Amino acid sequence: MKKKYFIFLGKAGLIYYSWLFIILFISLIFGYEGTAKINWPMIIIGSLFVILFIYTLLNSYWNQNYLKLPYRFKIKINSKPTLVKKYWLFKIYQIKPVDYQKYYLLRIEK
Repeated sequence: MKKKYFIFLGKAGLIYYSWLFIILFISLIFGYEGTAKINWPMIIIGSLFVILFIYTLLNSYWNQNYLKLPYRFKIKINSKPTLVKKYWLFKIYQIKPVDYQKYYLLRIEK
């Protein structure tokens, strides 16, 4: 079965993406407060944000047996994710891994 990539929601997603976007905002602050033509701290921190964001998107997936979050190892799941809501191209799934809390996953599908 193919990997299905997602953006995770809920408390875990809020905490994870908050820390990720703090890096972006620090980069923007360096950019606006700098006086040099080329602001190297902004470029370095901005590229760090891009690398972490791509890493997050590519390492957030589920397949038939496992759920993978960017900050954890693979988590075994017993059942398939259940569809909670569907709006246009967006689908929100709920998944309950073995011995962990529930996760809500946002997936963009055609």
